[in-house]
Amino acid sequence: RAALKALSSLFMCHPREMLRMDQSGLVSKVMSRASPRPVQLESLRCWRNILLAEEARVESGEAKAKMDSKKNITVSKKIAGDQDADATLFGGILTNHASRLFEMTQSPDIEIRFAAVDLVGHLLRQGQLNPNEATPHLLAVQGDVEENIRAKALKLLMLEGEKRPDMIRQRLLEGTKQAYYFQKAVYPDLEEVSALITVRKEGGLEKECVFGSVYKECIASIKKQRRGLFRNLLSRFDLENLGDGKGSQNGVFFTLDLGLLSYTSQVIAYLPYGFASDPLFIIHHITSLIALHGNDLLDRFASFLRPHGLASDDEFDEVNSEEDEIEKAAKRHLPHHAKEITPLLSPSFQTMEFANLCAEGGCLILLLRLKAFLRHAYNLSEARCLGFSPDMNDIGEKSITRTSTSSVFQSKLPMQGLTERDGNDLLDAMIFHYAEFRQLMRSEVDVSSLDFSDNDDEVEAATPPPSASKQSKRARRSSGAV
Repeated sequence: RAALKALSSLFMCHPREMLRMDQSGLVSKVMSRASPRPVQLESLRCWRNILLAEEARVESGEAKAKMDSKKNITVSKKIAGDQDADATLFGGILTNHASRLFEMTQSPDIEIRFAAVDLVGHLLRQGQLNPNEATPHLLAVQGDVEENIRAKALKLLMLEGEKRPDMIRQRLLEGTKQAYYFQKAVYPDLEEVSALITVRKEGGLEKECVFGSVYKECIASIKKQRRGLFRNLLSRFDLENLGDGKGSQNGVFFTLDLGLLSYTSQVIAYLPYGFASDPLFIIHHITSLIALHGNDLLDRFASFLRPHGLASDDEFDEVNSEEDEIEKAAKRHLPHHAKEITPLLSPSFQTMEFANLCAEGGCLILLLRLKAFLRHAYNLSEARCLGFSPDMNDIGEKSITRTSTSSVFQSKLPMQGLTERDGNDLLDAMIFHYAEFRQLMRSEVDVSSLDFSDNDDEVEAATPPPSASKQSKRARRSSGAV
């Protein structure tokens, strides 16, 4: 540590020495994970002091005086800015180590995290760091339990949001991913990662979304920004944007990160919405995603299970009109003991493919749970949800708040965190996924079939058209007849 302090003094007087030391690998070495914790911390403090000293040198006029003293510098070079190459040397060197600096914002050590966030802030202020790269990592720190670290990162985000209003909204999706992995890395003893943090308000402690402050300060006031954010977050649940789910990685059946999907759904559930059109827009978007993927996934389940005698032999039959054998088995505490699922225990049963389908089902389960939660939390009737259109004029819309009696959003999925090594536990979890998905889809069809045409106060539309499931069945029957 003493040697680093001495070197930092040397670098302030002779900036090009730091470049030589960087080329020799010294900067990388003192910032690396292998370095002792005090050395990592001291390196961050030294780089910060060097940046501030260089900034003070430039602003004090010392750099200009030094330049003017050099007789061989022409006016054209002075104008071009080539006369003081040392002015951005420190920032340029640290920019080359930005990836490691971002990693240090997620260090288990509180002091290293604070020092790293502080250094990122100085680099951003001096224009030495790409805000697009830094923003997701600053968003991730919003999940830190240390209030001073959260506050410093929030201040930096607010400053960047004022200069680039679209950037926070565009990068928040990546920010949720970084926040999820931040909590897993910094707090490995947590039973499960949560998008809720405890904050002090009015002398008491309250739970709020990790991005609640960012949302209120940088996004909530502009409708375009809010809706762009909602679309971005919900895009994570679009099955077309997910991996193909094939292959096993480290014993995990599926490429879907169910933990990340669960975390993202919790973020959406607990953002501090201020207008009724916000949850209504999310519900409308969820309904569209379910209409696009829900019935198709039901058909794929049926096609997969048909050879095993667990689906109707007639491919044109309604695939989800009633409870099937696997759903009956799911009512047991340990479904793998049920005689109804004997075919699933056969050596010929492709467990991996079924796991992939169930993981996709888990993705849609979260959307359907989220839809029901938002309806209850903001006291939105089915008629109001069905009658909502994103193009509706919401001028003069009244503000809303979440009801005090709203239940806790259930974001945990049965398959979450399980691998093929979990054997029967994984099989039970897949059965639970399958059963809940089918039950929620039947409820979705029942609701979409209701006629709210008599309720003119809440919805202007007449009876909704037949469900996508029934339309698709009629179309297949017609094509079969031809």
